[in-house]
Amino acid sequence: MKNRNYIVHLAGIVAMIFWGMSFVWSTQVYENLNPTATIFLRLVVATIFLTAILFAFRLNEKVKKEHLGLFALAAMFEPFLYFIFEGYGLKNTSPIIGSGIIAMIPLVTPIAARIFLKERLTPMNIVGFITSFVGVIVLLLNKNLEFTASPKGILFLFGAVVVAVGYSIALIKLTKLYKPLTITWMQNIIGMIYFIPVVVIIERFEPSNFANVGGYILPLVCLGVFCSSVAYALWAFTFSKLGASRANVYSNLIPVFTAIFSYFIIHEALTANKIIGILVVVVGLVLSQMKGIKQ
Repeated sequence: MKNRNYIVHLAGIVAMIFWGMSFVWSTQVYENLNPTATIFLRLVVATIFLTAILFAFRLNEKVKKEHLGLFALAAMFEPFLYFIFEGYGLKNTSPIIGSGIIAMIPLVTPIAARIFLKERLTPMNIVGFITSFVGVIVLLLNKNLEFTASPKGILFLFGAVVVAVGYSIALIKLTKLYKPLTITWMQNIIGMIYFIPVVVIIERFEPSNFANVGGYILPLVCLGVFCSSVAYALWAFTFSKLGASRANVYSNLIPVFTAIFSYFIIHEALTANKIIGILVVVVGLVLSQMKGIKQ
């Protein structure tokens, strides 16, 4: 039982590693494509990859008609609305700031989980949430203790936080009905359908967008395979075992990994306050999960 718990926590951490890297990969792709076009192509890659995996290994499940509405609602939250808000938020901020705001999801989720799912929180969970939030704030400050970011970008990112909480509620219900791979596959297919009219009507593909395909094809494929497929499947598995409140605390690790990857890959400065913030976030995560680790 204890080994099983460690597998659950490891799945959550690996998902955060991929999502932390997604901010860097997205920034690289945005140099050539708009966020909406990027997200649509990312979902196409993810759908192809998951379809091949499910049918090659005979893991596909039959989805009941009465559950399609719940799948449609979940996909409306994520990937559709969430990726639109996150994409345009990231386009107007830096990867570290973007991931830092997204890490506020765990602070909002427990309230929604308490209202809609009747999940209980222990005092240690609450201490962990607060500690991690303090770490995120420190991570976002500059050396003069000033928070500088585009108001437009911040507004989009907070929109992503709100819809992510809605997705969490829908996801926890789906995990009781289907396997993680099936949930991820269905939400990507439906999300891709949602994006088709947006891409065709609002976004206009121009030949110049594809002139430098070699410059963004690798990060785009990584977004589709690792972030929209593997990470979401691991995340659904973590949700099914930990519940919405405790699982979402792992979102606080996103800015930690983003800061590290941004420093080594796109050479974004990793200052002393960012290092301190990273350490505080990790401490908060450990505190919030202590009960789960002991079980």
